[in-house]
Amino acid sequence: MRVLRAAAVVTLALALAWACGDDLSITTDTIAPARITDLAVSAVTETSVTLIWSATGDNDDVGRAGAYVLKHFGTTITESNFAAATTVPGLPAPQDAGLAESFAVIGLDSTLLYYFAIRADDEDGNQSLVSNNAIWVPSGTPLHWVKTIPPARDNSMFEEGDYSNGKGEYIFAGATAGNSGVGFRRALLYFAVADSLPAGATVDSVRLTLHMSKTIAGSKTVSLHTLATDWGEGNSDAGGPEGGGDFAQTGDVTWRHRFFDTTTWSAPGGDFVAGAVASKSVVSIGFYTWKSAGMAAGVQSWLDSPATNFGWILIGDEATMTTAKRFDSRENPVAANRPRLTIYYTTGP
Repeated sequence: MRVLRAAAVVTLALALAWACGDDLSITTDTIAPARITDLAVSAVTETSVTLIWSATGDNDDVGRAGAYVLKHFGTTITESNFAAATTVPGLPAPQDAGLAESFAVIGLDSTLLYYFAIRADDEDGNQSLVSNNAIWVPSGTPLHWVKTIPPARDNSMFEEGDYSNGKGEYIFAGATAGNSGVGFRRALLYFAVADSLPAGATVDSVRLTLHMSKTIAGSKTVSLHTLATDWGEGNSDAGGPEGGGDFAQTGDVTWRHRFFDTTTWSAPGGDFVAGAVASKSVVSIGFYTWKSAGMAAGVQSWLDSPATNFGWILIGDEATMTTAKRFDSRENPVAANRPRLTIYYTTGP
């Protein structure tokens, strides 16, 4: 009797909702997680491999996926043979989209070649496309690696004069109101590539990731250019929002000086290659990544000829005013927000 009464109550509630014009349709999630594109090997032993990748989302690259399916096979894994490949057990639950994931696969046969690929599923049964392949190979075969390094130096130049921000928490690119009116800001970054990668390695691709933490401008293009001469990071530290810079200290880079106050640029604002190696539209607060074949070629040349490595200069929109973007520097107290260069490379015969 109680069941009949409960059913009657539910029926009455539905009828009233329909009469009131409420939408009673049931929505279904049809958006699959985004494909993982950066599966890579980060460490190996004779019988194990550690794989790393960036977490994807529940709906494309937003949210958190429901589960991962990792497979290995003796040849390249594709959509057509993913189901036939061997499943690797024990993967952890996915993290929020964009976070770094890792997993160690153990018990491998050191005489075999292993191809790995991963797929993300959501809780409604939607499946991402199969990822790129990462390869674990027997001894004597080329190995594919990935390494993320922080900048060894970073700084900002301020057009209005001999200002710098060597030890500041932020770097700047674009145009803003400064110490004596409107002025340009340019950020510089140097990564010690030859100290981080083995000699003779082949650079396959690179990614520069920065965290933009403050702006009053909308979408602005920020371009990366290769520097042609060396520059310095001294002890200047503007403090506060840091947008106006600090008086340059010995060895600081400024708009006029490569090293304050002894060595100048050939032209104020820096000596750099005019053509950008990469550009990115930067809008609101968040992480942004620059990547291109030109960047990879540049990093390869820095590895092969370390004396030619002077880093990159970051140039924002200087055609109009109040376009500046503030990025977190290597001295920023939030470690996750500091600049990083991720290098994918190959070693071996």
